[in-house]
Amino acid sequence: MTTEKPDMNDFELDEIFASARRTTPEVSDDFMTRLLADAAMVQDEWSAPPVEKITESGGLLTLVWSMLGGWVGTGGLAAAAITGLWIGIAPPDALSVIDDAIWGTSVDLTVFSSDDVLGVEG
Repeated sequence: MTTEKPDMNDFELDEIFASARRTTPEVSDDFMTRLLADAAMVQDEWSAPPVEKITESGGLLTLVWSMLGGWVGTGGLAAAAITGLWIGIAPPDALSVIDDAIWGTSVDLTVFSSDDVLGVEG
């Protein structure tokens, strides 16, 4: 877009924008008809895929397998389970600080000395 006055200042530009805001654009009925037809076509393309019905002919294991999401869902569940097991067996050193903050530190108290197994010495 070219202008006749290339050295416009901000006040002239603000005046042009203000006049453009005062006028409301007119939209033709033909344009709205074409726009709504295009929108309906795009909505039809983006419709949800058909849902597969779960059949109970495979038994309980097939039903549970499909409820978990098949291979994709079960793979994520297995990865989360292995990660939880790994963190539970060999926790990182950073977790000990969080563990102490939540559960507190443990203290070992001995009632009897380690030499007095029966607790008979005074």
